[in-house]
Amino acid sequence: MVATLQALRPPRAMRWVLRWRWITFAAVIAGLALGYVYFPWGLIGSVISLVFAYYSWGIAKHRGRIVGEGSEGEALVAKVLDNLPMEARVLHSIQFESGDKPRELDHLLITHNTMFVIETKYLRGRIVGDVMDREWTLHKRAHKTRSRYKRGFYNPLKQVATQIYHLHSHLEANLPERWAHECSQIWIQGVVVFAHPQGDSSAVVNHEHGVVALENLPQYLANYRPPSRASRLSYGLRREIARVLTGH
Repeated sequence: MVATLQALRPPRAMRWVLRWRWITFAAVIAGLALGYVYFPWGLIGSVISLVFAYYSWGIAKHRGRIVGEGSEGEALVAKVLDNLPMEARVLHSIQFESGDKPRELDHLLITHNTMFVIETKYLRGRIVGDVMDREWTLHKRAHKTRSRYKRGFYNPLKQVATQIYHLHSHLEANLPERWAHECSQIWIQGVVVFAHPQGDSSAVVNHEHGVVALENLPQYLANYRPPSRASRLSYGLRREIARVLTGH
């Protein structure tokens, strides 16, 4: 059975939601104070502060909805990973620094022969795109008007490839020399999981490149075979990787 070494945590993006909520609160207080203390000359400043508070609250709501939907998708994938009938270790919501920037992985599954970096996409609508495209396209309907529209989003295969590069660099820089050398020989496979029940990812699902729908994730992981040149992950290396990424 899978050993869950780290549970889901709030994503890094949630910090900005909280910041915008605090900005809204501060703007409301400032607006009320200006109107009360400097009445009537402070009314203009009071109105400006309250208008800004309305604007910032809209940003907080919008970002909060996006983060909330993303967290819901990650929870669905985490539930599947935590209950896989295989010997492996799984970590969720991994955060580390690499390339002078904060990095975040949705899930990391460590088996005896492969390490999977798993990116969750929770998108309602029809997704189209090609492996080599810079952007994929989401076709959907608006909630209120039901009108059709589309928007582009960065190719998640390129996103997960960048994550793998920085994960490898972080591990080789922080593992003891013995384990860092062994880590350089292992295979890291990127996986993009489309998890929304109302999403249609049939046009982009490609098991050869690691793009799967949530319902097929267990089968994909169970049947995956790394390239023959890849080294196995020893018990010690799996333990050390978990230690570096979790801090214990």
